[in-house]
Amino acid sequence: MEEPNERTYRKNRKRFKSMFTPAQQKFGALTVVVLLVFVLISMVSTSATREISSQSKEGISRSGQVTTKIVSSAFEDPLDPLQQPLQNPTEETPQNGEQNIVQPQANCKILPARVPNHKIQSTFTASYPGSGAKMTWKLIEGITGLVTGDDFQLNGHENIVSIKTHYPSSEGRPLPGADSIPRAILLIRNPLYSIPSYFNFVYEFQNNLPGHSQRAPLNEWISWRNENFDQQLQVWQKHTEYWMDTYRHPNRIVVSYEDLTDDERGAEMALKITEFLRLSDGVRSRPDEDIPCIWHTIVKYKDLKPKVDGDGQPVLDQQSKRGGPKYIAPYTPAQLKAMMNMLTNLLERYRKDNGINSVLVSYIDEVARRAQGPSEDENTQVE
Repeated sequence: MEEPNERTYRKNRKRFKSMFTPAQQKFGALTVVVLLVFVLISMVSTSATREISSQSKEGISRSGQVTTKIVSSAFEDPLDPLQQPLQNPTEETPQNGEQNIVQPQANCKILPARVPNHKIQSTFTASYPGSGAKMTWKLIEGITGLVTGDDFQLNGHENIVSIKTHYPSSEGRPLPGADSIPRAILLIRNPLYSIPSYFNFVYEFQNNLPGHSQRAPLNEWISWRNENFDQQLQVWQKHTEYWMDTYRHPNRIVVSYEDLTDDERGAEMALKITEFLRLSDGVRSRPDEDIPCIWHTIVKYKDLKPKVDGDGQPVLDQQSKRGGPKYIAPYTPAQLKAMMNMLTNLLERYRKDNGINSVLVSYIDEVARRAQGPSEDENTQVE
C-alpha cells in the first residue's frame, strides 16, 4: 500500500503535467538563458558608454574647442577673409576675479571686399538719399567680406552681396531683374536731417566738389528748401511706402540711421543686419563676436580721429567729414507741421508693423518738439 505522501505527489504531478513536449521545454529553457545573457551584456555596455561619454564631455569642457575645431575644419579656407583673425581682438581677460567685460576695439582688421567665387543672392539696401547709404555699404562689406554695388552698377560687378538703391527717388532707377532679389533692408533717417543731408550732396554736385567734402552754406539751404521741400517730403514718403509694401516681413527689415549710429544700440543693429544677410544663399559673414568691433571701426570712425593735432590744437570739424559752417537746418512752422502730418499718416498705415512704428513715433516726437519750440530763425541755428 502506497504511503499518503507518495499518492499526493503523483496526483499533483498528473494535475500539473506540462502541455509541451520535452523538446519544446528544452528550447524554452535555452531561450530564457540566451535572453538573460543578452540583458547582462546590455547592462555592461550601457555602463561603459556612460563612462566614455562623461570622459568626452570632460575633455571638451577642458579644451573648449575640441568639437568645434573638428566640425569647422572641413569648411576652413585659408584664403577666405571671413576666417582671418582680427588684428586686435576684443579684450576678454578678466582682472581681479571680475566677470569678463567685452569691449570692442577700434582697429579691427577689415580686409578689402572681394568678388565671391560662387553665385550668391543679393539683398537690396534701400534708402532715401542722405540717410547713411555709403556708411551702411561699407559696414556690409566689412561684415561679409564681399563686394557691394548699386542699382547703376557703377563698380562693374553683378555678383554682389548688397545693392544700394535710392529708387523710387530720382537718384535711383528700377533695376532689371529686381523681382529675383528676395530680400531688402530699408534704411531710414528722420527727414529733419536726411533732406538737408541730401541737399549737401546736391550742392557738391552742382559746384563740382568731391562727395562728402563741403556743407552747403545756410543761405543756400534756405533757398533750396523753399523751392523743393514739398516735393522732397513726398519723395521721402513714397520711398518708404514703396519698400514697405514691396517687401514684407520676414523678407524685409527696417534699420534706422539713428539706431545704427547710436553708441548703445548700434552694434545690436549691426548684428541684426548680419543675421538678415545670412539668409541669402551663398552669403557668409564674420563671426558674431567680431561684429561690434567692425561696427565701431566703420560707423564710429569719428571716435578714432585725433582730437588735437601735433601742436596740441583742437582738430576742427571733429564730428563730420564735411567742411564749412555747421548749423541745424531750420524749417518754417508750416514745413514742420507738414512733416509731422506725413509721418503721422505713415504711422497710421504701418501701426501694426513693429519694425517701423517705434521709429516713426520717435521721428514724430522730435519734429513736434521743434514745432513747439521757438521760431527757427536761421540766425539762431548756427552751432
